Amino acid sequence: MRKFITYITMIAFYLACISPAFAATNKLSPADFNYMYKIAADGDLASLMAASRRGLNLDALNRNGDTGVCVAIKKGDYKAYNTFIKAGAHEHPRCLNYISKSKLKSFMESSNSIKYSEYPTSFEPRDQSVDWWIVGGFLFLTGFIGWLIVNATK
Repeated sequence: MRKFITYITMIAFYLACISPAFAATNKLSPADFNYMYKIAADGDLASLMAASRRGLNLDALNRNGDTGVCVAIKKGDYKAYNTFIKAGAHEHPRCLNYISKSKLKSFMESSNSIKYSEYPTSFEPRDQSVDWWIVGGFLFLTGFIGWLIVNATK
């Protein structure tokens, strides 16, 4: 009976804590997306980079499937675009395929939009591949603690 309760507790912990984190990595609520976009549109690079270091996915999608970079291009908002790119957002997200080629070309060729190669030399975009190591380590640690609990209750 103890093993059963322990396993149920571990499954409940996983469902309550870890699953929502995976579900939230690709989409932001409209209010959160709009707030992230407002920070970029204000040119507040420091705040956007700090949020990214804390786990904000700069390439998160809104309800329409657009990233902040695509929204900025659609609106012609160079300040937001430049801030997203400087903060480490993907320069060529999939949603660019849904913007007319002429609009995209005129936006990208404008002297107002920065080019990826124009980053300051001290800037390093956040490496989001590290997130999987953190999640994997957390899952391993959770499993190991569960295993210890099961074996301690024998």
